[in-house]
Amino acid sequence: MKLKALAIATGMIFSSAVMAAPYQVEVGANYQHWDVDGGGSDGAFGVRGEYHFAPVQTGNHPLAEAAFLERSTNVYAEANDDFDHLTLGGELYIPNTMFYVAAEVFRTDYNGSDTGVAGAVGIMPIDGLLVSTRFTDDGYDANVSVKYVTAIGTVNYLNVEGTYQDGDFDDYLSVSADFYIDRTFSVGAGYADEYGNDVFSLRARKFFTSEISGELQLSDSDWGTGVLVGASIRF
Repeated sequence: MKLKALAIATGMIFSSAVMAAPYQVEVGANYQHWDVDGGGSDGAFGVRGEYHFAPVQTGNHPLAEAAFLERSTNVYAEANDDFDHLTLGGELYIPNTMFYVAAEVFRTDYNGSDTGVAGAVGIMPIDGLLVSTRFTDDGYDANVSVKYVTAIGTVNYLNVEGTYQDGDFDDYLSVSADFYIDRTFSVGAGYADEYGNDVFSLRARKFFTSEISGELQLSDSDWGTGVLVGASIRF
């Protein structure tokens, strides 16, 4: 009996250590498939990689939110829509202040190529809360984004996000929330009014280890339905 109890305790300690493992690099890939109302379908691959200038301590954070909660400065690159949309960017949490800045360069290649620059500035007045606004080289439309991550009790966590933009021709609005059943598993839902197009979504993400995760997202919009599956690994 004592040996069994010791084995269980050792397993719990080891599991806790594994789940608290820090990381500095994360790479992932996804595939998205759409079925268009009235017939027709399409699909596209995407990839993303990010590098953090210091190891991200996962501590007691939900694993998907560790970099955000640790205010981890990073650079990233991603390619979406079968490499028709390329982005290179970075986020800087200014040390010992509440200030946040971000910038990115993107290139699209749909009906001709186009290159642009975007940025954001924001503040984190309390742990887990970021309020920011975004601008591009095309100009500035009044907008605000809010992200808040908080613990609920001792096991669960909640992530809430929202964005509003007062556009020249139509407004943009999105709201979403993720409930963390534990540090490794979240389920969420979202709604977006994308310039007159309603989009509803359901999503889930699971860390099978502290390094490997998978995600699934289902969406339904005015023009059709979509499904996204993805996976990522951390080093």
